[in-house]
Amino acid sequence: MDAVYPPPVERGDTVAVVAPSHAAPQGALSRGIERLRSFDLSVEVFDTATRTTEWLRANPEARAEDVHRAFEDDAIDGVIAAMGGNSELQVLPHLDRDLLAAHPTRFYGASDNTHLHLYLNDAGLVSFYGAQLFPDLVADPTMHTYTREHVTRAFRGTPFGPVAPAPEWTDEYYDIESDMPRSWFESGGWRWHAAAGRDPFTAPVIGGCLAMLETQLLLDAAYFSREACEGRVLAVETSGETPEAAMVERFVRALGERGILDAIRALVVGKPETPGGSAEERDRYRRRQRRTIAATVDEYADLPVVFDLDFGHAAPVLPLPMGAPMTIDPGARTIRFTPTQPQSR
Repeated sequence: MDAVYPPPVERGDTVAVVAPSHAAPQGALSRGIERLRSFDLSVEVFDTATRTTEWLRANPEARAEDVHRAFEDDAIDGVIAAMGGNSELQVLPHLDRDLLAAHPTRFYGASDNTHLHLYLNDAGLVSFYGAQLFPDLVADPTMHTYTREHVTRAFRGTPFGPVAPAPEWTDEYYDIESDMPRSWFESGGWRWHAAAGRDPFTAPVIGGCLAMLETQLLLDAAYFSREACEGRVLAVETSGETPEAAMVERFVRALGERGILDAIRALVVGKPETPGGSAEERDRYRRRQRRTIAATVDEYADLPVVFDLDFGHAAPVLPLPMGAPMTIDPGARTIRFTPTQPQSR
């Protein structure tokens, strides 16, 4: 079943802040509400978004119930995850697929929220990987222009439309207590591998954070399998855990051994968060990751790879519409998201 865009989040609409994974750090919730209101939205904070991470870990049923309530409520037009984490997998057994599918609502989150994206996409809904409260909406004294533009499109666009590289990027941690500006680096644009001579094609997107996709593989979950990836574009990004190249290679090799690389149409890779250091050290980490992924993919499949898209743990943020059709033109080096029929609530 093809996923469809839930109705857009327009000016004057209401969004819910929930915590299907972990709680946002102190001070992030109030800043996030202010930022959401700057999009001319009303904000309703659900119970889980006010709880501690320890409480949330112990109460996966409550997290699932908040997701259900947010989707069911006709007064709620969008659902924003408080942040990522490492325990959302506990929530999935408590979710009602039919309930969520019957109440199409735009969901925004990244990192650990990969699990919920896979669940929603399997239920036939487009969801947005990014634009979660912390750090995406909260970071920096002023929201980055690229982030604001693309979050606006994720709220209101159907389809999302063409995308382009951000002119600059950073992976420095944002400290909300100090609210100090971060250092930004020249982007360098996207990098294309094995793109020459290929015709444009369109395929829906599946994926998320490498660590969470790896967990899905360990569980042999149906949401992330050869069958689920057949004919799709796989989107992958690495987190602040900054895995070494050997760990990334093992993940990509597992994709090859499971037949997933043969099944997909292309691989798109988010600009990675790095271990820090100088601009040269950051660039060296990114180059090593690109080389490792490209070489391992080439062992298993003949498919194009696009590196350094602006989704994931680095900034600024491009909320990637998971489940939506992505048109990749390797010759023109362009990417755009094409129309699907939006659902009504």
